[in-house]
Amino acid sequence: MDPRRILELPAIYQKFQEWGGFFGARLKAMRDYMPKVSPGATVYDIGCGPGHVLQYLDQPVNYHGFDVDRSYIDFAGRHFGQLGRFHLCQFDGAVAEKFGKANLVMMNALLHHLDDAQATRLLTDVRDSLAANGALFTLDGCLREGQHPVARWMHKNDRGEYVREEAGYRKLLEGVFPSVEVHIRENLSWVPHTYCITVSRI
Repeated sequence: MDPRRILELPAIYQKFQEWGGFFGARLKAMRDYMPKVSPGATVYDIGCGPGHVLQYLDQPVNYHGFDVDRSYIDFAGRHFGQLGRFHLCQFDGAVAEKFGKANLVMMNALLHHLDDAQATRLLTDVRDSLAANGALFTLDGCLREGQHPVARWMHKNDRGEYVREEAGYRKLLEGVFPSVEVHIRENLSWVPHTYCITVSRI
């Protein structure tokens, strides 16, 4: 069995994220780059995993987490269901119509699991789901010339098969959104890792 499959267990996945400093890196990126939202704003978290990040959003928000992994969604509902709603489904235009326009959409560590065609379809649905002045925040691992060999090895062996260089992420997002900011950070976790953080607006 592929040893990476063990990360499909919600508790082990989260411990790995915390041990490596990756979850902390996510929180730092959110603090530094993610647009702030007003109380009561609608937030979509696509690829929400086991839902731990919800604890760190300013409350109250109208939060909807989406994932296709039943174990993650079941875990999130049990532990964080009092703060938001979690849905076992693929996010698309029909889902967005059901829950209304979002002020903020988050996609943490999701784009590198999608090929270009899949990513473009999802980004188009996200764009169409945003309210006026809404924004999309993403964070993914990133390949880069001269990066630390540990970071490069981790990105090459990630469960996601589509870890891109900065130009790849930028091309995807700029093909859908008129306004895209891209930030590369390599000092967010103690384990060497290169992060591509983006904020896109309509």
